[in-house]
Amino acid sequence: MTDSACRVHLPPLCEARFIERPNRFLIRCCVNGNTVDAHLPDPGRLKELLIPGVELLIEHTPRTGKKTQYTVHLVNTPMGYVSINTRYPNLLVLQSLQNHCLPGFQDYSLVRSEVPVENHRLDFELKTSSGKQVFMEVKSVTLVEGDGIARFPDAVTSRGRSHVQLLEKLVKQGIETWIFFVVQRQDSRIFTPHWQRDPDFSFALEKAINYGVRLAVHTCRILKESIGWGLPIPYDLKDYRYA
Repeated sequence: MTDSACRVHLPPLCEARFIERPNRFLIRCCVNGNTVDAHLPDPGRLKELLIPGVELLIEHTPRTGKKTQYTVHLVNTPMGYVSINTRYPNLLVLQSLQNHCLPGFQDYSLVRSEVPVENHRLDFELKTSSGKQVFMEVKSVTLVEGDGIARFPDAVTSRGRSHVQLLEKLVKQGIETWIFFVVQRQDSRIFTPHWQRDPDFSFALEKAINYGVRLAVHTCRILKESIGWGLPIPYDLKDYRYA
């Protein structure tokens, strides 16, 4: 198995400087002295990343009839590149599953993606070597604070909470379920839910893990040309707000 099989290759990217963010899915930036609008695939707050003047790596995506001709992919921070394209975690997990190189899941096989379960869609259905059914939900993490503490979510996510609650429900039915947090940067050493920004999600996650939902957290190695796996990191689900 080649390293390329476990990496997502990025399109050609050009440098830009962030100016402002008019709405959740649009940013304004400067490219070669020209002000342009670019599509932002990540609807999170991203206030710690999108600082005026910060360097972005964007793709020129000319589309007839569309408002934007660019798409944002990476932010260049003092700690390295951070991906703010929420498509990449699922693509990286999918490609790794297809090539049996997802860290910690080499003995699992992909059955299908975008799986309808009740009134939701979960990212992946897998099976173990013995044929046991498994469901996995993938979440993208971009926020790292303090001494390498990765946090999710960076904004309230009712959808994320409902996914966690569904995984817990499936566990109670005897089905193995996983939530896989993909940290789209490599400068984090531990993961924790963001109790301050979304206590409801954080409580749901803690409760689900206590009931048997399994949790994995893995960083990424981000290059201008590709995104691959970094290292697995531990997690701490405790609520320290009132400690």
